[in-house]
Amino acid sequence: MLKKHTRKLIYLGIAIILFAFFYALKNTNYFLRTLTFVFAIIIFYSADVFLKLKFKKCHYLIFILISLTGVMFSPLYFIYPNYDKILHVLSPILLSVLVFFLVNKVEGISFRMKLFMTFSIVVAMLAIFEVSEYLLDQFFNLKLQGVYLRDHSGFVKFKILLDRNDDTMIDLIFGTVGALFFILVKGLTFSYYKFYKGKKIKRK
Repeated sequence: MLKKHTRKLIYLGIAIILFAFFYALKNTNYFLRTLTFVFAIIIFYSADVFLKLKFKKCHYLIFILISLTGVMFSPLYFIYPNYDKILHVLSPILLSVLVFFLVNKVEGISFRMKLFMTFSIVVAMLAIFEVSEYLLDQFFNLKLQGVYLRDHSGFVKFKILLDRNDDTMIDLIFGTVGALFFILVKGLTFSYYKFYKGKKIKRK
């Protein structure tokens, strides 16, 4: 077990290294993405600790994967336009795992209601995300809505491939499909387990 003084020195050293790393990237877009990614992890960890959510290691891995693909790898949006749509199907599936873990702790409600609550919460989060993208685009023109292709001929330009409104609606539809996929798989798995367990009891 490390002494308290030693732990403080280690934390200070890590803080200095991180500060130097962020400072070196201060003039790049990568710095903003890295800062957002680290901030998201801190928020997730803080919520877990202070609200006593008791997330498992696999849940942390899931959240890190969501953050990596959505934040750190965001430049892929401009290289491979379909990357955004793939994320809007897969991310809600992973998000549903986290939400269901929390909803499943609620006592006194049926399994079907838990699935419905999970689906409703995930879709609501998707809607809030799209509203956030709209507001950020309005204030900072980050080109979060719409599908763009980076054109490197001469000056760097962005060629729009899909209208902002169409992009938002398609994202919501794909996200809903992803959440529905999780609900379907979870429901079928539960039904199969219940049926299989019932058969074993009858055999005894």
